[in-house]
Amino acid sequence: MFDDGTVSTQVGECQLKRSSRKTLAISVLPNGSIELVAPEDAPVEAIVSKVEKRAGWIATKRWEFSQLNVAKPALTYRSGATHRYLGKQYRLKVRKVANESVKLKGAFFEIGLPDPSEREVQKLLTTWMRDKATVQFSRRLHEWEAWCVRNKLPAPRLQLRSMPKRWGSAHPSGKISLNPDLVRTPSLCIDYVIAHEVCHLKEPHHDTAFFKLLGQVFPNWREVKLRLEQAEF
Repeated sequence: MFDDGTVSTQVGECQLKRSSRKTLAISVLPNGSIELVAPEDAPVEAIVSKVEKRAGWIATKRWEFSQLNVAKPALTYRSGATHRYLGKQYRLKVRKVANESVKLKGAFFEIGLPDPSEREVQKLLTTWMRDKATVQFSRRLHEWEAWCVRNKLPAPRLQLRSMPKRWGSAHPSGKISLNPDLVRTPSLCIDYVIAHEVCHLKEPHHDTAFFKLLGQVFPNWREVKLRLEQAEF
């Protein structure tokens, strides 16, 4: 693959790369920019025409990303504040005690620690969430191992990685990076993100082949994707 510079279209400047692929891939990035991967022999005029035919889809994707980029109120870490785990909302009950602990009881996170300041509560709850994320994500990735074997793909391996504007990413080696905040969303949303990233091990681009595969392994992905985009946490 090599960089062919930029091309001007009705939807703005697009970064163009060439590869041995047979069809044009159009990707809208989180910042609203557009990346194109085109066959080596595709005329620029034909590329521009195809991009402009997808103007409606591009506008929709840009709007979706703009909603994700809207600043959300910062979470607070004092008694009465609300936090989500697996899509359910819980209130914090913070107590000053000798030993640190986080417990889910009914509709509450019961948090005990020697220093009940917001900073220390945040550190403790964040650690608890990451631990739970490791357990939840690892179990779900394990369920994909047989599928990867059948498709001659590397076994998926989990990496937790904080990503301000992404839920996950996939590397050809089998490494699946997931945002630990995903554990705050409903279980079905976690399953969707993992399915999405595992599919990238077989189909690396957001092209027709990728979405066909995603539809086969996760038929209602569009509805769940929308639910994830609208999730509060």
